[in-house]
Formats: sequence, C-alpha cells, structure tokens
Amino acid sequence: MKLTTLDKSLQVIDLLSKNPQGLSLLEMSTMIGFPKSTIHHILATFLPYDYVSQNKETKKYSLGLKFLSISKVILDNIDVRKIARKYLFELRDECRERHSDFSEAIHLAILRSGKVIYIDKIDSQGGLSLATYIGFRTDPHAAAGGKVLLSELSPKEIVEIYPGRVLKRYGKNTITNIDDLFKELEKIRGQGYAIDDEEYYEGVRCIAAPIRAGGRIVAALSVTGSIFTMSMERIEGELKELVINKAERISSEMEW
Repeated sequence: MKLTTLDKSLQVIDLLSKNPQGLSLLEMSTMIGFPKSTIHHILATFLPYDYVSQNKETKKYSLGLKFLSISKVILDNIDVRKIARKYLFELRDECRERHSDFSEAIHLAILRSGKVIYIDKIDSQGGLSLATYIGFRTDPHAAAGGKVLLSELSPKEIVEIYPGRVLKRYGKNTITNIDDLFKELEKIRGQGYAIDDEEYYEGVRCIAAPIRAGGRIVAALSVTGSIFTMSMERIEGELKELVINKAERISSEMEW
C-alpha cells in the first residue's frame, strides 16, 4: 500500500512523541525508513505552526508546544477527569491524615487502543519518584490500574491487545503469561480491585479500583507508593477501603 503524505506525517509525529529527547533527520530516516528529504518537508510544514520545534544547537526535532494546548483541551473535556479531580485530592488528603509521612502518588487512568493512559496525577510529596506523567501511556498488564481496565474485557479482546500472546516484563513480578493474566483478571473481577506488587517498578506497589459509568468500567483510580510505606498489610487494612470508596463516589456522579 502506498503511503500518502498524511500517513507519513502522522508516523513522524508518532515517532517524535515516543522520543521526547528529540531526533535528528538521520535518526528519523533510519527509524521509519523515509528519505531525509521527505521527513524534512514534513517537518518544515509543521514548524511554523509550532507542532514541531527544533533545537538550534543540536538541530534535533521534537514535538512543539501546540500539542500541549491541544492535549489540555482534550483532557479538560474528558468527563471522568473533571468529575474525579476533587476526589483525587480528597484521597491524597485522607491518606495523609492517616499517615503523616504519606508519599504516594494518585493516578487516574483510562484504556485506549490497548494502552493504559494516565489522564490525571497528584504527585507524591517525599521520596518516591515515578516516571509517570499526565499523558503517560504503557502496557496495561503490569499496572494495577491497567489490570482493572482489562478486567471487564473478554479473552478475545485481550488477545487482540496482545496478538502474539507475549506480555512484556517490566518489574520482577510482572505477569508474562497470558493464561496467568486471565486468572489474575478473574480474581480482580471477584474482589473489585487490583494490586501491582512490584510488577511495573521494582520497589513499588499500587492498588487500583474501577470507576464505572452506565455499568461499564471507564477509568481506574489508584494509589502508588514505595514497598516500604505501602506494605501489603496497609493496602489490605487501609488503602483498599479508601481507594474503592473514592472510585465508587466518582462512579455515582458519572451515572448522572
């Protein structure tokens, strides 16, 4: 199939989105197989509109600030994000009230095109440092929020997300066998929440609960922290109840 200029342009933008540090013309040409002249023409079209920027010293290209303003419009119009925002702060404050040394991060995530995408985040205050950010996207099987979002899908839909039935390993406890993933999702459906026990990051745990609208899971709310502050005892005895309660409060507003 012959690619149109628009097809090629979108591939260039997608490539830059995955390489925020910037890429040279040669690097882009090597990575996606288009001639440098073609890529240069595409970039020259985007530059005046601030969809792409170029570092004057390194000559590397990266996404421009125009995408930031566009993403803000999209995020501001996602109903679940608008409704959930205050509850994310409430969850953080209630966790902090129970533990003065609270240093966990609160995330709100959705599933799109087989990826879990974080659409809101309340950063931790303390020692925990995570690479996640608003707009961060990754495979769902290794994250508590991602597993919650997968839990309502059929086996056929899950296999479509993992067509080779291969699950990438992230942390030391990542589920890498799809049959084991099916068993985990069945457990999550039964208990109403998911736990990531060093499955995405080593030394990090997370608990997530589903947010529903019209009876369907539309998002996941989660608390993520160090294994030293988020013991399994604390998750089961305290955080589970807090996260599920806030997720249900958000869900109740989503139903209106």
